[in-house]
Amino acid sequence: MPTPGHTAGSVSVLTDEGDLVAGDLVANSFMGLIPGKSADPSFHDDPVGNFASLQAMLDLNPTALHVGHCIALRPDRVRPWVRREHHRPARLEAAGHLTTRAAGRP
Repeated sequence: MPTPGHTAGSVSVLTDEGDLVAGDLVANSFMGLIPGKSADPSFHDDPVGNFASLQAMLDLNPTALHVGHCIALRPDRVRPWVRREHHRPARLEAAGHLTTRAAGRP
């Protein structure tokens, strides 16, 4: 399924068993030093869109989120983090402080 935000072409895969291969929609905190704790990856093409994509994937009720780096995350631990953090990119954007990658840059 398309899940733009981290990159325009990002996709996620939900298996029949409920495992969501989420890539870099969400990360483990401190590069995995606190396993199982959610964190925002360090950059996104579209941080606001990334949270929208992550929420859409959580709405599918996966059993686990397999992220790009470190161990899988439990959806029941990711949901409260999304509720707390999803307004942050929009606030930064409104203040003119949102960091994004320029279009076409790696």
